[in-house]
Amino acid sequence: MKKSKSSDGKIDSRRISRVEQEIQSIVSLYIIQNLQAELPGLVTIGRVRVPGDLRTANIYVSLLNIRTVEDDSNGKKVPSGKELEKALKTLQAWSKDMQDAINKKLQMKYLPKLTFFADESTEKILRIEKILSHMSTTEKVSGIADDEN
Repeated sequence: MKKSKSSDGKIDSRRISRVEQEIQSIVSLYIIQNLQAELPGLVTIGRVRVPGDLRTANIYVSLLNIRTVEDDSNGKKVPSGKELEKALKTLQAWSKDMQDAINKKLQMKYLPKLTFFADESTEKILRIEKILSHMSTTEKVSGIADDEN
């Protein structure tokens, strides 16, 4: 990839965005082809963030279809927090091989160092949806009670 700099010397944000997309695609493919059996569930990459110097890449992941579950206080089955931690450790352990895969596909001056983080945005969205659903149900019940009076 050719470096495209703006007049102030910073790397073009379109290039950074493209690099983020390429890294996400390459890492996703690597996980599917090489690590699926080692992970406790389906790993999804929510986003990749690369700074202007392109030397690091922060990869935010979440787990779906987690095989191990625990009972919460209400007796419902919920994913084990330990499983996400295990997945992050596994991904980090394989990060050098993923960097090699990136190096083969992208021609860059610097090979970004990969670091994996838990993507909490999915959990936040689910919590917000649950709250909104509860509010909607409460309003309906409240509306029915008002109609009866």
